[in-house]
Amino acid sequence: MSNKSALQAALESVEMGPEAQEAIANLQPQDLEQIDSLLLGALDGSWKQAGLIAAGIMLSAPDEFEELPEAFYVQRMGVLAQSGRVELKGELASLKTCQIRLPA
Repeated sequence: MSNKSALQAALESVEMGPEAQEAIANLQPQDLEQIDSLLLGALDGSWKQAGLIAAGIMLSAPDEFEELPEAFYVQRMGVLAQSGRVELKGELASLKTCQIRLPA
């Protein structure tokens, strides 16, 4: 799910402002790779709260990504989990209880 239409379809049900929509529309494949690298770099083999990871990445991401909503980072976590690059425990819809880590 790295192409733009699939990304936008995955975020269709999320309410977001025009700035967030524009920021997502302007993302290039290399931007998605950079964001995925930031997410993977924040993880290790121990379980971490997904919400804290998303918030930390939002704060540390380059300025060009500042308009991306939290739902975008959650969606990227789901993509990484589907591809086997991370493991999830719980549902991403509940960021307070969902946990994420690199595969053991």
